[in-house]
Amino acid sequence: MNCPYCNKRIEGMTGLQEASKFQKHLGGCKKNPNSLSFVEKDGEIKIKTISLLEALTIRAQSGQ
Repeated sequence: MNCPYCNKRIEGMTGLQEASKFQKHLGGCKKNPNSLSFVEKDGEIKIKTISLLEALTIRAQSGQ
């Protein structure tokens, strides 16, 4: 599959492995609008990570 934001090719031997690699890629993809999301909780700032379900939703919306 290709990343819908930067068009980088992501490959895996199985569907689960491909989804996992896509999730990891989305965290560092510079063109992903959600890659630099911050969550403030109790005065601490934490970087929001992208879950596997969110990655699969993005993949499904891209039509791949």
